[in-house]
Amino acid sequence: MKRILIFFSFALLTTSVLGQNVSVQDYDVPISTAKILRLSGTYNWAQSSTDSTTFVTSNNASANLIFRYFYSSLPFAWFIDVDATGGKSFDKYSHDISIRPSIRKYIWDDKDWFGFGALDARHANTFKQIESNLLVGAGYGRYINATALAKAVRIEEHLIREKVISDYLPKETMIKIANIIEREDEFRGVYGDTYEKEWYEAIEKEIKASGKLVGNSLGAIGILRTQQVLKAINERVNERFYGWDVTLGVLFNLSTRDKSPTNSPALSLGGRFSYPIGWRSQIDMFANINTPMDSSFFKVFVSKAGINYLYELSNRINFVTGYNADYFKPAVGDSYIDHNLTSSFIFYLENYINLGINASLIRRGLTKVTDLGASVSLQYNFF
Repeated sequence: MKRILIFFSFALLTTSVLGQNVSVQDYDVPISTAKILRLSGTYNWAQSSTDSTTFVTSNNASANLIFRYFYSSLPFAWFIDVDATGGKSFDKYSHDISIRPSIRKYIWDDKDWFGFGALDARHANTFKQIESNLLVGAGYGRYINATALAKAVRIEEHLIREKVISDYLPKETMIKIANIIEREDEFRGVYGDTYEKEWYEAIEKEIKASGKLVGNSLGAIGILRTQQVLKAINERVNERFYGWDVTLGVLFNLSTRDKSPTNSPALSLGGRFSYPIGWRSQIDMFANINTPMDSSFFKVFVSKAGINYLYELSNRINFVTGYNADYFKPAVGDSYIDHNLTSSFIFYLENYINLGINASLIRRGLTKVTDLGASVSLQYNFF
């Protein structure tokens, strides 16, 4: 444990002492968007032999899909989260699909109070029907996608290393470059297939205006480094979010997985927090609690909390770890906690393809069973 604490302390220190003139809090844009689509898969095969026979002990395949679509503005924001898992173990197939769209409307343009609605639908091969819940309520807070500014910082690092610019760029210049990066779709719509030329020239114009450019242009190496960052060639800039929100609402159970009667409406309290620590790491946290709004109010409840941490060891290697704890207080029986700890090293291979080396520890509080797992996966990032 001591070594782990030393590692995280070193990671935090090394990501906080960089000399950039811009920080993530400086990126406060009226409209923020993000799209993520990732597909990963694993396969496991093993056999055992004796003196008289040989038999297969494992023949498993699985695939995971993650989709995130995020749009935030004043006075409107919406989110779409999709998680899907499919697998085959010998002749048995399985699936688990969750879809969670949500929408929020900010009440005032200059304040972060909002009303919201969210639908959660899930189906697995063990369900008799789709399980669904509707959450409506109010909250406070806002999320900003600062990935464009993180890409601008990565470009700046390359240009300094290649001696294309003489020093770190002013904060105002970095914000302008990030805004240009954010407008990629606009450049594509106006200039068509050759939009990258105009896109890079717009970035070059801002760098030249800062007075930090060595020479009259970015040159071949400057354009190459810029292209590598923006088009994810040989390296990847991970998503960067910052902000927080808290919500209070009523959860309505629309349908149950086993076709039993729906549950009573429940009070739902939740919160989220995201923040990049320096420009090489990202921390995300969440917590929520649901309790029925009837005679079992806070006598029966489900509480979930988690924390995830990402650290970019290099432009091609990421370390990701996370911990989730689910606390259950049922109407009958003792309360219990499920623990889930995961860690991965993600190696960026080529053209949106990642190799993952993953480990997990799951402790199930009800059955007192502990599962240890390890896997190697290939992941493709569509966008």
